[in-house]
Amino acid sequence: MVCGVIKDHGFNTLPYIKAEWANLCRAYLVEARWFYSGYIPTVDEYLENACISVGGHAAMVHAYILQGCTLTNDSLDCIKRSSDLIYWSSLITRLSDDLGTEEAESERGDVAKSIRCYMVHEGVPEVEAKHRIKEKISYSWKKLNKEIAKNSLPKSIVKMSLNMARTAQCIFQHGDGIGTSTGVMKDRLSSLIVIPIPI
Repeated sequence: MVCGVIKDHGFNTLPYIKAEWANLCRAYLVEARWFYSGYIPTVDEYLENACISVGGHAAMVHAYILQGCTLTNDSLDCIKRSSDLIYWSSLITRLSDDLGTEEAESERGDVAKSIRCYMVHEGVPEVEAKHRIKEKISYSWKKLNKEIAKNSLPKSIVKMSLNMARTAQCIFQHGDGIGTSTGVMKDRLSSLIVIPIPI
């Protein structure tokens, strides 16, 4: 990807790509340490790391670079200025994922997700923990919309951030829309791609 951008635009994006992958790998390492030590983080610890490990910021940097816009240090630095926008979008993505995949991931012994963190550290039942996650998603949408209203960010980054959050909610609103081959998402994809439209 970096070579293609250098060839097409004469701009070296490697430092930006390396920085994003380093951040993402550090977040994965934190989760691996939690998993292997049996540690269940507090909700705040979990969310601080989860907003990175969900990959939203890394995805935004890659997508922005691949759009084919004129790339400069200033244009890529706008992503840093968009960090609150990307943070709230990433939080919506992570929490939506947690709501949709918690049961399956818990059964296979994955690292504790936000629901488990609430249950353990706040002493609430699963239903209450899920309710709190939904409230946090709603609050995050308000914060995301507030960032968008500032109107000082490039439209492409705003659209990518909105679409990431919207897509996550769509994929995970009826359970794990990625990790399973059954359910609502399978039916939606089949109706879009496989089942012919009657004439």
